[in-house]
Amino acid sequence: MLFDFEPLVYRVASISKLFWQEYINYFEDARTMVKVGTSKLFAFPSFTLEVFHRLYYESEPEELDPLSPESAWALLLHREFQQLIGFDELVQQCQGNQLAAGLATVEYCCLVYDRLPPPMPRFANPQQYRQLIRQLKHQPSVPPSQVFEQILTSPQTTSPTGLPLPTTRQQRERSLWLRQLIEDSSDRSLELIQLLQQEGKQAVWQAQQYAESLDETQVRQMLRVALNAAHEKLSEASGWLEILGLSWGNEMGGERSVSSAEKMALAQKIALHAKLKQIAVVAGRLQQIAERKRRSQALDAFGEITTVELGDNLSRLLPTELQKLSTPDLFPLFALGYYDRSLLQYKTRGKEKQCKGPLVVCLDSSGSMDGLPDTWAKAVTAVLGQIAQREGRHLRIIHFATRVCRVDDFPPHHHDFSRLLESMLAFYNGGGTAWEPALLSATECIEQEQQFDRADIVMVTDGKCEVKREFIEQLKIRKQQREFNIYGVLIGGAGERQMKQFCDRIWVVRDFISDEVAIEELFLL
Repeated sequence: MLFDFEPLVYRVASISKLFWQEYINYFEDARTMVKVGTSKLFAFPSFTLEVFHRLYYESEPEELDPLSPESAWALLLHREFQQLIGFDELVQQCQGNQLAAGLATVEYCCLVYDRLPPPMPRFANPQQYRQLIRQLKHQPSVPPSQVFEQILTSPQTTSPTGLPLPTTRQQRERSLWLRQLIEDSSDRSLELIQLLQQEGKQAVWQAQQYAESLDETQVRQMLRVALNAAHEKLSEASGWLEILGLSWGNEMGGERSVSSAEKMALAQKIALHAKLKQIAVVAGRLQQIAERKRRSQALDAFGEITTVELGDNLSRLLPTELQKLSTPDLFPLFALGYYDRSLLQYKTRGKEKQCKGPLVVCLDSSGSMDGLPDTWAKAVTAVLGQIAQREGRHLRIIHFATRVCRVDDFPPHHHDFSRLLESMLAFYNGGGTAWEPALLSATECIEQEQQFDRADIVMVTDGKCEVKREFIEQLKIRKQQREFNIYGVLIGGAGERQMKQFCDRIWVVRDFISDEVAIEELFLL
């Protein structure tokens, strides 16, 4: 155990303790937060557990026995936290979700620790004095010196996590005095108990004074900042998971169940790599574009006429409604119908591509892709991976420069999410660019592996590259025989003429912001 939880203000479910300890074991920043917080206040571990409990388990826990007086400061913070606007929304995001509750707790408690004024002077944990008194009373056979020795490692000199605290001349003198008292104690247990009671009362009084010194207005301001930081952290982490096609709760699609522990490990991996976090930000924007386009495809596409409906779409009006435009006396009726969206129009159903096959992404890792182009290309690949996972399609990622550098396979419903992150981090800086090796690898898997039958190939590159005419002619024959398509995403525009020789369609990206919408049809593959 990293630390022993102190007695809590409220009942904390055992499941909360287990989950919070498991979360701490996964995340170094959580362990650091608890250790550093303990150096300021001995009860900080129990405070963090209580926050986690309120977010994860229940926002209004059942009260137990009368509160210990040293818990007054924590009670004040919990009460003000619960009354903040946005607290209920945060609970809804975190309830029953270990990862969300843990991330929010760490971010919230870090801000609280940073802004909470330290107690001056530091006070010891009264609970330790109570435990020593019980041992002296109920274990008369144990020499008092053995029991009392524990007080020398109390929070006045060392925190419960083992972190050394700053020592003062007064503390050093007190330590020497206590050690001398132990040596002279013999069987004077009653005197030792009285001394412990005095020390304990002093610690309780100091804790009460500290709680009373906290200004409620300043506390509320501090907690608002901490609450907003928790919300921002969850929003950021949600983007981390979305890059993999995952969410806080159930996955976006597929048959494989991903545990909270696995999600924690994946989130930790992303949190430790600035590159992955950058990809997640761009992928989040592209994901919104993809979802918007896929939702509107069937609604707005002019396809098969199914029936008649009321509306104001001028391109689908019935001839009888259009005739009103040619008659001045009927125009007011047309205008009223248009305003009320009650004109008769055809209802259509967009035609979607059926039996969508696997996706093979050829990802350029040449030197010129280093930096933002590579981040943007990886984000496009991540969104295609989300689509493949949700629709149960096989995904293959082929990294290439002048040769094929790496191949990653992600079968439907069995995505290895850790390997996907490794694939996003992979960059080989191979110098030049050669499309032929990547295209050859992609076409060979379509021809030789049944699971890639009728796959779509997506080439993401920024390079200007020459391709032999013989290779292009053979590629066209293979496309016709195996019925697959090749699409190009060209970053920068150089090489468009060459790509047109073998691509069915090309999306050219010159601006990484304004051209995001230009590639939205790519996500309908």
